[in-house]
Amino acid sequence: MSPVTSILCENLACERPNWNNSGPGRVREFSATFDVGEFVGFCGEDGCGKGLLLNIIGLLEKADSGRLVLAGHDAAEFSDEDTATFRNEACGFLFGHPYLLPSFTVAENVAMPLFRICGGGAKEARDRTRQVLDFAGIGGFETPRAGMLDPALKWRAAFARALVHDPRILICISPPDSDLLPLARMAADQFGITVLWAGLREFVAPFADRIIEMKDGRIA
Repeated sequence: MSPVTSILCENLACERPNWNNSGPGRVREFSATFDVGEFVGFCGEDGCGKGLLLNIIGLLEKADSGRLVLAGHDAAEFSDEDTATFRNEACGFLFGHPYLLPSFTVAENVAMPLFRICGGGAKEARDRTRQVLDFAGIGGFETPRAGMLDPALKWRAAFARALVHDPRILICISPPDSDLLPLARMAADQFGITVLWAGLREFVAPFADRIIEMKDGRIA
């Protein structure tokens, strides 16, 4: 059986004079497909365009030109509301900081996407939260305040939050290259999530099905 395409990029291009407050950012003529359950690593020096590209694929940024199809949906046909809805339902995110609310419990932090998307029943949210906490290796850490956790546990909680709503795509833009990588590999294999991870080649390569090296906004 041939793989099922999750993401199609055709000639994506984007120029930002001050991307993320760190200087110019650009993506140039990027074309690729990504399959359901595939783990793809994006590597390259700072400013190579990998972060901007993943923001475009995750519908956090809009390309200037080109075509993006996500799970059979052409992003060009989305209204602003459609874009936000699809992003919230279909994408999970990890960034360079876990972004947990320190005064909330771990369970409250992890369950937030469920209530943001559909309100969710309390029992269903509680059960799903426990499932992803167990998957992330921190079952039993539901009640501590997030601000009391050590850094490694905070990242595992952030990972659980990224998966709690059962996304189709997991986008990881420079989280720590650590024990989260085998968890992301497991998520791809067990749940069919397409994982796109921007990080250092030496850490990402052992877990990725393939590596895309970026340079000056293009595939190197």
